[in-house]
Amino acid sequence: MVERKKELLQEILKAAGKCDRCGNCLLVCPVTTVNSKETCNPRGMINAALALVQGGVAPEPQILAAVDYCLLCGACIDVCPSKIKVPTVLLKVRQYLADLSDKNASFSLEQQERINSAFDELCERCAAIEEAENSVRKAAYFFSCQARLNGMEAAAATVRLLSKTADVELVNNECCGLPLLARGLVGEYKELLQENIKLYEDYDIIVADCACCADTLKKSAEYLAESKEWQDSAKAFSEKVILLSSYLQLAGYQATNSNVSATYHDPCLANRNLKIKKQPRELLQQAADYIEMQCADSCCGGPCFFPADYPETACALLAKKAENIEKSGAAVVATECYNCLRQLKQAAEQSNGKFKAVHISELL
Repeated sequence: MVERKKELLQEILKAAGKCDRCGNCLLVCPVTTVNSKETCNPRGMINAALALVQGGVAPEPQILAAVDYCLLCGACIDVCPSKIKVPTVLLKVRQYLADLSDKNASFSLEQQERINSAFDELCERCAAIEEAENSVRKAAYFFSCQARLNGMEAAAATVRLLSKTADVELVNNECCGLPLLARGLVGEYKELLQENIKLYEDYDIIVADCACCADTLKKSAEYLAESKEWQDSAKAFSEKVILLSSYLQLAGYQATNSNVSATYHDPCLANRNLKIKKQPRELLQQAADYIEMQCADSCCGGPCFFPADYPETACALLAKKAENIEKSGAAVVATECYNCLRQLKQAAEQSNGKFKAVHISELL
């Protein structure tokens, strides 16, 4: 444990040491538009990380609190001259200080019961779905925890879509591990990764319809790279994972136009980490009268625990997103992340019917 902590400090220094304090990140950080304190922007958080490494500050809860107030959206990387991966740095700091945290990293008992029972419900909903004729593909679906809790209709719509292009297998998978990773509990996150790797060992394609899940699962190659036992299977697993819109486009899926006016909200992890931006738009242009909204790739405030931990900031960011949706004039806003969808549905409810929020699968 002591040796690993020393290694973490060196990794943090290597990743953050190139910061020249230029401040470009302040211009694009969503949190900074709500809270302008220096400790609440990427530069301030990198300074805190470096102070921790260099012994300028003690490993105290205040440092953890500083690096926790981040969406991990990655907007800062786009404008950083040194391309510092701020989310990576902050996740390592959270890992280093994880034993100081008193925040919950698991679901409530009620939520866990719902998660456990949701798979049987999905199987029942999808029992009558017919597979594509003469299908040569076999695709396994990754069932998100947030879909199990709040998005069963969208999950079933995803399975129907996949069934038009492939022989779909439903797997009662484990959580992708993002809640644990976000809290710095990397050891437990790796355990979930290993369970999922074993569950999907016999499948060549794993389709996730949540950007958070897809990105977190793809990190398996990075987080298990040092394990001789798991490095090869983790690399193979990460290469199998694909986000729904990217899969559908590669499979040549053609949507039917519903003539509804729709816009799209980019999940941060799809846009920046997975580099998926044009695929959902091209699909929506087939399925709807597509309208591009302003700041489509700005964070809605929905990542993982952020809305629960920092509700005022999350609500402020969501209000900006709702304003841009309304300005677009679209009747529907679609997205490809269940955390984002949770936020956007809240905004839709508050709009008094001005727009509706759906998962992209429900439009396609």
